[in-house]
Amino acid sequence: MRRYSSDWYWYYAINYTLVIIIIFPIYWTLISSFKKPSELITSEPTFYPHDLTLQYYDQIWNFDRLKRLQDTETEDSDSSGVEIESKFRLDGEGVKRPFINSAIVSAGTIILTIIVCTFGGYALTVLKTPLKNFFFLLVILPILIPGISLIIPLYKLLKDLGLTNSHLGLILIHTCGMLPLGIFMMRNAFNSIPSSLREVAMLEGSSELKIITSVMLPLAIPGLLTVMVFAMYVSWNDYIYAFIFINSPENTMLNISLMKIALGGSQFEMKWGSLTAGSIVSFLPIIIFYTFLQQYFVRGVTGSAVKE
Repeated sequence: MRRYSSDWYWYYAINYTLVIIIIFPIYWTLISSFKKPSELITSEPTFYPHDLTLQYYDQIWNFDRLKRLQDTETEDSDSSGVEIESKFRLDGEGVKRPFINSAIVSAGTIILTIIVCTFGGYALTVLKTPLKNFFFLLVILPILIPGISLIIPLYKLLKDLGLTNSHLGLILIHTCGMLPLGIFMMRNAFNSIPSSLREVAMLEGSSELKIITSVMLPLAIPGLLTVMVFAMYVSWNDYIYAFIFINSPENTMLNISLMKIALGGSQFEMKWGSLTAGSIVSFLPIIIFYTFLQQYFVRGVTGSAVKE
């Protein structure tokens, strides 16, 4: 494609248009989180906040404190309303504790996924057996199964193991969901490394564990970090499993807490300002995490396609 040719202009015009279409919802959510209520809900929307405010971020961060104050006022004004307000106390969670809970679950999922997928991908790379391809097929076959269809058996399994309403249960579920894709990517990453490096290490008397940690794994860093990005994305953005398997306020996840804050304790009232601010708080860690690992992510996706 020659520069400044008609194809060149069309190429960049289409790509810039796609970028604008993708970025605009994020931009609109961001500016809406800084608008005052009178400017946020209006028949004449603006493309930038004329008067910046942080009240929505303060509301979602201190929602628990504000809710307790509201409960105290209700108790002082009308004793008959205490029981009614206490029913909605679970909806009065701020994002401090849920943010930490989601970070714990995501970190646990990333660590466990890396360990299992590294050894699984390595085994499927160096395993010398006619059934190696069959085992690999069994590993990646669950990708075809929708996760939503496994909710009932997963709930029964976690209940029998005593892992319902626990972070460990969510970590195991998210890790199992990542295994097919993670092992597939790590297998490709190890396949792209010349087998002669492993043979030399074996001739020097290195054990398999030392070969993995000292020889193979450092060369498979792009694939490893790509698996980390996917594991972070799957775990952090989970809603269905967190909603079904977690039912106590101290263990609730960030997305569930943001939903409750946005509803404000009522199913017929949507707090758009709190929802936009909560959305920014929710996907900001994903953006930061991906920004730092972007170059490795691209190399992990594209670099392991060809074996040298």
